[in-house]
Amino acid sequence: MRTSPLPSPAPRRIVLLTGPSGSGKGEVVERSGVPALNLDDFYREGDDASLPRRFGIPDWDLPASWDGGAALVALTALAHEGAAEIPTYSISQSRRTGTGRLDIGESPLLIAEGIFAAELIAPLAAAGLLAEAIVLDRPVPVVFGLRLARDLREHRKPVPILLQRGTALARQQNRYVERWKRAGLRPYGLRAAIRRLRELVLLAEAERHCRAGSPETAQLRIAAVCFLREAPEGSAHRTELLCVRKHGTGSWMQVGGKLDGRESPREAALREVEEELGVEMHASDLEELGEFEAMAANEPGTTVRSSVFTTRVPLPSPLQVRAELADHRWIPVTVSAAPSGTGRLAPLMVEHILPALRRRETGTRAVGP
Repeated sequence: MRTSPLPSPAPRRIVLLTGPSGSGKGEVVERSGVPALNLDDFYREGDDASLPRRFGIPDWDLPASWDGGAALVALTALAHEGAAEIPTYSISQSRRTGTGRLDIGESPLLIAEGIFAAELIAPLAAAGLLAEAIVLDRPVPVVFGLRLARDLREHRKPVPILLQRGTALARQQNRYVERWKRAGLRPYGLRAAIRRLRELVLLAEAERHCRAGSPETAQLRIAAVCFLREAPEGSAHRTELLCVRKHGTGSWMQVGGKLDGRESPREAALREVEEELGVEMHASDLEELGEFEAMAANEPGTTVRSSVFTTRVPLPSPLQVRAELADHRWIPVTVSAAPSGTGRLAPLMVEHILPALRRRETGTRAVGP
């Protein structure tokens, strides 16, 4: 079976906004009118053994205290789907207290705001989602006062700790700003940042309109493998599908990759399985599901033509992904989109693989030529 991709809307663009804690990032978001994702909600739990500490409390100013992979998954879903499940984090309790749904509607622009925004420059740029990266550059005394007032108002921690932390951050502020600038963020004052965001909204609206009507020209030839297993006893569904996520990306897809040289799709599939999962398989272990075309999940302006295979070969437990893979999870084949809170499924999965698996499981066939 071979089907062609349907036109999909151009994704929303993302502005990364950072600056010293208390520098006014929230005010910029509010006054610009652009919907925003608070990156602080992706801090790690306070009892996480890997969480760095300082002054007897979690050190929220180090990237190691933050789950960048989860933030990237959420941003990818927001850019392409317009909505995502977002954790709610309490700084005062140093833990997640729940989740909420962020829906940005048809807005062509989204702000990702937080002190770790620089960590997302490279992956968002590679995915064609980055509009601009901004760092607020304001006087040290102003930022110190704003930060202290906010922390006292929100009862974040005892006053002595807030003063100790605030003084340390004030001494480091200029060094942090210079580091952010070297990482690729452009410095703006408060009012200049607001003006720039309003300009970017207009640019994103025009770009989205143009990209939605432009033809896709580039195409990748890939092979993908659907690992299937019986769902756990008591589940409402029968079969689960393995999904994987690559480093620096936010979409879930199948094990697989581009064909190398003159190798066949089946040969490429076996090679990718060994590289990414460390599992050696035989050609007879793979069953053809179909050949499909869809928009590429992580490469803008590109489609993929994929030979898709299925297998029920058992995988090691616990499964350790390797090479360019960062994470994995199992989902029911009955879903038509990513389960709540899991991020975005690649177009190839949503448009072709999952429907084909459901048809095969129920013994029905697609209607049409």
